[in-house]
Order: sequence, then C-alpha cells, then structure tokens
Amino acid sequence: MLGKRAYLVKERKFEIVEENIVPQMGQVLVKVELCGLCNWELNFWKGTGDYYTNYPQVIGHEWAGTVVELGEGVSTLKVGDKVTLLPGEKFEGFAEYTAVNENECFKLSDDAVFLNSMGEPLKCIATVISAAAPQFGDYGVVIGCGAMGLWCTQALAGNLLAGLIVIDIDDKKLALAKKFGASHTINSKTENTVEKIREITGGRMADFVIEGTGIERVLASGVEYLRNAGRLIIMSSHEETLKEFDFRPVLLRGIDIKCAHPTHSANQHEDMTRAVALINKKVFRNEELITHKFKLDEINEAFETLENKPAGYIKGIVVM
Repeated sequence: MLGKRAYLVKERKFEIVEENIVPQMGQVLVKVELCGLCNWELNFWKGTGDYYTNYPQVIGHEWAGTVVELGEGVSTLKVGDKVTLLPGEKFEGFAEYTAVNENECFKLSDDAVFLNSMGEPLKCIATVISAAAPQFGDYGVVIGCGAMGLWCTQALAGNLLAGLIVIDIDDKKLALAKKFGASHTINSKTENTVEKIREITGGRMADFVIEGTGIERVLASGVEYLRNAGRLIIMSSHEETLKEFDFRPVLLRGIDIKCAHPTHSANQHEDMTRAVALINKKVFRNEELITHKFKLDEINEAFETLENKPAGYIKGIVVM
C-alpha cells in the first residue's frame, strides 16, 4: 500500500516520504488513524544519546488503526478489525500505513473510538495502578493533571476508594479531574495541601500517592501526604539527578517507593490486555484531554509544540 511516512532524518527534523508498505509473513497492514505525542520520544527528536540517533528512523508508538491487508499465516485478525499496538523493537506510528506483527496487535471493540484507544500509554497506566495496589477504602492521591495523571484518575474513579484526591496548580485541569471522577481536588499553589489532605482523610493521610510531574520538590511533597507505611508511586520521569530528596522521612516512616515505569511490569503483554479491556469498556475518555491535533505533514510543528508546551497543553496527537 502506498502511503506517507515521517522519517526523523536528523535532530529536530522530520521529512515526509511516500513508500509502498507490504505485510510480510505473520504481519498485518494497518491504516494508522492517529498516533500520540509522547514526552519520551523527545529523546529521539533532541538526539539524546546513541540509542536515539540512528537516523533516518520512523518513530511513534502510541497508535491505533484499522487492518486493511493480511500477510500470509495471519489467523487471529481480519480485514476491518480495529487494533492498537504494543510495539516490539520498531516504532512506526507516524505513518499512514504500517506493517506490524500480528502478535503485537490487540483487537479493539467494533465501536471503539480511536481517540480513546491509544493502547501503549494506557498499558503504562495499568502498570502504575498495579504498583499503587489500591485497596478497599484507601485514600489515593494523584499529583499532576497531565495526560497520565488524568488517565489514572479515570481508571481509579468509582466506589473502591474512600477518596480520590487530585493535585495540580491549574484550576481548569483540576475541573477536568473532578469531571473524570476525583472526589476532591487541591490547588497546591493556593491551598495548604498537607492540611487539606489531613482534613479530607480525617487525619489518616493517604494510603498511596502517584507522582506525575517529574519535579523533585513535588516528589518530596508526596512523602508528606502519606500515612506511615504508605506507597509512593513514581510515574513520571526525572531528567535531572535528585540532589535534595531526603530519604530520612521515607526510612523513618516505612514508606514504600515504587518506580512504576514499563520495566517495573512483570508482564507488559498482560498489562496491555488489561488496558485494552478497559478501553473497550469505555473507561478512558479523551475528548477534552486531547488539546492539540496535527496532520502528518505538520509533524515538525507537533514536536516543537511537545518540546515547548504552551499554556493549557495536556496531550497532543498526530491524525493521519
């Protein structure tokens, strides 16, 4: 199938190339509908280290699409199936068509909305929630109303928790968190967060905190929000060395710290299966969470926006 693909040809520069993509044995050809913009892929864009500079290369791993052709030997999918992907070594989502291994595809429901079906980042949410291990009657805290924080909010909403508290400094994003199921929201810029959590929990404090900002001082604040033996879940990436994080309160109070990145998962395929089950259950709703949309021809602008996020930015996607 003839289609356009975006090749990253050097640091901070994509070029659009038209190619004929043919599925090989055990592969399906997928018409990509959309692909999310991921902060981690800024490493490719900026040329961070040898691993990320194997130019030219196609990237993009947060995508979903429709099967349009079957390679020889494919048995679990058919033309017309909606799928999302847990990619192996190849990330090829910024393209109109891509050929991928059958076993990397996860089937979406027939009525799935592609905007809500970017499987890979939601697989990461499954890993984070598993690490948080929410229990009956827990008080949970999510710090940061980026896409990951808001997806955690959607996943945790319901009747299991005694309270779900979401913290940010943007009232508009906090309003979204409330809409997505937070029982309480706190603007940490204008409110005393520790006292507010103490009030909400009746002095008990939080059983688990999910930190999603990547800011060192916020990570330290997460410890203050927890009860003794509480669980601090590091969801975000920290690009800088933590120079001032004080482990003494962690040791004194028996805080359990978990780094819930993909390598924390005991079985990423299982986490993806669980994420797709919740996608198909319509748990994730992205209509208001996706703030920026770009065409494939605008991919350089898309990554410039991702690198220099404007006010109000939550999540960007490239729509083919």
